Amino acid sequence: MPPPAAPEPASVTPVRIGFQNGPAVRVALLAGVLSILLSAIGEQVAPPVFAPIWLIASGMLAAFLYKLRTGQRLSALSGARLGWISGIFGFVIVAGLLGMFLALLHDPANVSLLRSQWMERGRQADFDQVIAQMQHPLKLLLALAGSFVLFTTFGGAIGARLLDRD
Repeated sequence: MPPPAAPEPASVTPVRIGFQNGPAVRVALLAGVLSILLSAIGEQVAPPVFAPIWLIASGMLAAFLYKLRTGQRLSALSGARLGWISGIFGFVIVAGLLGMFLALLHDPANVSLLRSQWMERGRQADFDQVIAQMQHPLKLLLALAGSFVLFTTFGGAIGARLLDRD
């Protein structure tokens, strides 16, 4: 009598990347926070033309951290979803910080204090430019949303494709 056939290995269905996937949400939150830090540090050490690179890198980092944590391979679409979630978290955090900054600017004493601090550093023109941009917060929020979602999604897709290679 022949030995029984070995059972077929169970195919592992990848978990869908979304807000219901706990590890994906945690990794995306971490990548969103890191994208803010990368952007802030990158702004100090490199010209502003490199700003999209930091956001793309954070999307790639999200794909890398997810694969590292779960061992699951990501398709480009799954990487893009992970980057998109990361962008949403980054946007919400920056929008909250921006809202607090705008609330502080309603008090003229705070504005004069900030102006004096910026003048000490010889950056009066920068301060006037920031104040002018704050006159249109909706325009600023739309630009932030577009950049976070677009670049982190793009970075997540690139990261997933690069990590898919063996």
